[in-house]
Amino acid sequence: QIFENSPFDILGKGYQRPFELATLRLSNMIGILPNWSDLVSDEKLLTQQGGTMVFEGENLIHLQKDDGILKYASIDKVIEALEQ
Repeated sequence: QIFENSPFDILGKGYQRPFELATLRLSNMIGILPNWSDLVSDEKLLTQQGGTMVFEGENLIHLQKDDGILKYASIDKVIEALEQ
């Protein structure tokens, strides 16, 4: 918890409330922005999505490309690929 005594404790304890999470993200951003050119070598890569690949040796047996931000691979599909 970021704040020791928060007026938001009336809503509950033991998790980050939206204001605290936003404060933490802002704090991280303040640390990142001054070093932007050191951290990002090619700005074209910023919008690159992730994905999941499963290999058997050198053979790609499963490929899942993320179609958006904060997307995750289907664990069921990964396990199915591993079982083949």
